[in-house]
Amino acid sequence: MTSVTLVAPTDLRDFLKAQGWSLVEKALDDRLYVLENSRFERRQLVFPMDMTAPDFVDAIGSVFSKLADLMSVPQERLVSRVMSVRDDVLRLRVFFDGNDSALPLSFATMLVSSTEKLLKAGACTVLRPRAHHPRLTLSEASQFVEKARFGQTENGSFILRVACPVNSMEVQGSLTLESDPPPFVRQVTQTIQRALSQLTMAIEADTLDKFVDELKSCDQPLVSSNLCEAIYSMHDDVVDNSLDVGFDWSLLYLPPVDVAPRPVRIQRDYFSRIEEVRRELRASERHQRDTFIGTVERLEGEMGVDGRRSGVVVLSLLLPDEGESVRVRTVLSADNYAIADQAHMNNGAYVRVTGCLRPGRQPRQMTDMTTFELLQS
Repeated sequence: MTSVTLVAPTDLRDFLKAQGWSLVEKALDDRLYVLENSRFERRQLVFPMDMTAPDFVDAIGSVFSKLADLMSVPQERLVSRVMSVRDDVLRLRVFFDGNDSALPLSFATMLVSSTEKLLKAGACTVLRPRAHHPRLTLSEASQFVEKARFGQTENGSFILRVACPVNSMEVQGSLTLESDPPPFVRQVTQTIQRALSQLTMAIEADTLDKFVDELKSCDQPLVSSNLCEAIYSMHDDVVDNSLDVGFDWSLLYLPPVDVAPRPVRIQRDYFSRIEEVRRELRASERHQRDTFIGTVERLEGEMGVDGRRSGVVVLSLLLPDEGESVRVRTVLSADNYAIADQAHMNNGAYVRVTGCLRPGRQPRQMTDMTTFELLQS
């Protein structure tokens, strides 16, 4: 069992303590970890504190062998769990009728890219909760994915395993999960688990319409169109698969109290419903009012009978959540047009605009404008 050589003694100790084992402190003087458990009388697990000890590999292998018998868990699964003691691990199990230990290459590629999208969607929701993220390009979301590790697939259908080091980022999100927020990575994995649970429960309870309405009106929705898109992309029409999404929580922090231990099961008939949710959430964002900062690029208004100009202007507005500018066409009243003219003539002064930015090719359309003002330098 060569993989035990990669197991750190302190990680194995922490794992055992989380399973109810306690240290025999007298053994520490002999550079040994000796652990006992009241559930297993006359049983001790013993291994060296030093990885350089001559019998380290044999001792660790013996511990895993005994532990596998006591817990009725395969040794490989235990080793994997101990090596991820500092990680929150997502386990995506694809299963379907027939030989589900292998996948078409094109679907496997899509599965990996969709998993990345799922992680980014969760990170963006923690940072800026909304029903639709225009782009998943927040630097913290990209950093989160860079920190994640792709693990070996596991036996028992095709299982994609992604480990997220729970203390790898110092970022704080704006999503309110609880009064004492855990580390950012745990916030993301916890958000993904809760979002998938809420989504599948709404499908199973036939309350999807109500659920979508609540998401649209919620200030901090856990489910976004991007998350739905990522999950929908994990279904292949030819394979016609189902999906289990399981979570192994790092032992460094207590697991979420309101999270069921079993995986979230997304049956094959759920995917079409999830796509419907994606469309609804994506469409709702199109009519969301927002405030933008930008410059006046072109004036195309006409003179009115009162001698004042009004009409079309072209703006360059910075999208708050995307970090890039887009050209926007809108129609201004005579008062707002005068402000636009002042900004245009004042060497590209900035304006603040509040309205509904419609999707489409540039220049995009802005309607229902309520604010148009010059920002003083």
